[in-house]
Amino acid sequence: MLGLTLKETARLLKEGKASAAEVCAACVSRAKQVQELNVFITETYDSAGQQAADSTLRHRQANRLHVLDGIPVTIKDAFSTAGVRTTCSSRILRDYVPPYNATMVQRLVDRGAVLLGKTNMDEFAMGCGSVDSLVGPVRNPWKYNFKARHEEPDSQPIRDSCHDLKATSMQMRTMHHHVNSTEDSDWFITGGSSGGSAVAVAAGICKAALGSDTGGSVRNPASYCGVVGLKPTYGLLSRHGLIPLVNSLDVPGIFTRCVDDTAIMLGALAGHDPKDSTTVSDPFQPFTLPEDIDITRLHVGIPKEYHSPHLSVETLNTWKRVADLLEDAGARVSQVSLPHTPYSIVCYSVLCATEVASNMARYDGLEFGKRWTEND
Repeated sequence: MLGLTLKETARLLKEGKASAAEVCAACVSRAKQVQELNVFITETYDSAGQQAADSTLRHRQANRLHVLDGIPVTIKDAFSTAGVRTTCSSRILRDYVPPYNATMVQRLVDRGAVLLGKTNMDEFAMGCGSVDSLVGPVRNPWKYNFKARHEEPDSQPIRDSCHDLKATSMQMRTMHHHVNSTEDSDWFITGGSSGGSAVAVAAGICKAALGSDTGGSVRNPASYCGVVGLKPTYGLLSRHGLIPLVNSLDVPGIFTRCVDDTAIMLGALAGHDPKDSTTVSDPFQPFTLPEDIDITRLHVGIPKEYHSPHLSVETLNTWKRVADLLEDAGARVSQVSLPHTPYSIVCYSVLCATEVASNMARYDGLEFGKRWTEND
């Protein structure tokens, strides 16, 4: 059951071959089995069990339910959750309990998803390794020797129909982020800042997870952990209730284990939100991907400016391999130029510094955050 994708799990629930309660119990058991990965800041197993029980009843009584009904998901701890503390992995918000749900969270709840907990991250989403956290670093399941520590051979990352691609990508990981050879630090980082959500999917704790992406905080950990990570176009998903880092660039993101599942999540979450004026007002139509996709009319450009002299050989080889796969499938692949690329980091740095400074000003002990005393 843990090896199934979101789409496959939803089919089992619809056909009555498994119940939402059984799926939830399996995921919670898995989470406890791999708790040393430090995925969660706040676990909500009790409420998840109730949500799963309610979903089980709905599946017995109704024929038309949303595909996410009964599906276990996790939420990055930057999204506000009513009645559940939202820390943004910072001590200053460690006791903050929002009175409302972020729009993305509410849409998951409305569609019957089962929320397992709030995932670990870099403090205020400002990091790229998921190591600067209130509760310590998230550990990558592809490089954490459970078997040597606890004789638990089943604690390795979940393998499924996407395994071949995952295995290939993970074999290319080098020791750049390897801390040292001692037992307590013999692990890889997950990328960040949404590392907890990425690991939750990679380790089989949930079928999908929410993250947020400003300058790579979904795409980066998705790559490190061998899962699918999507940063949608700005304005497609609502930012209401997402604690901001850089308002001009923040976007809610999606983690799943295959592209079909990402399309399902995007269809469930996208659309205009009157609480977020930056969301696109045009109606969004959910879609499913066909089994066979014809890419013979697709023209793929590879920007020459991205061939940095500092790119590793493994990265360049992977890039070439993907380009060859696209060409073999009938797509046209050619080199293009994005001449303003050198200015992108400069623009990002200016926006990031100024907007972070503005956003952090609210944690003054008056608006948000803890007011320190002499005893603290």
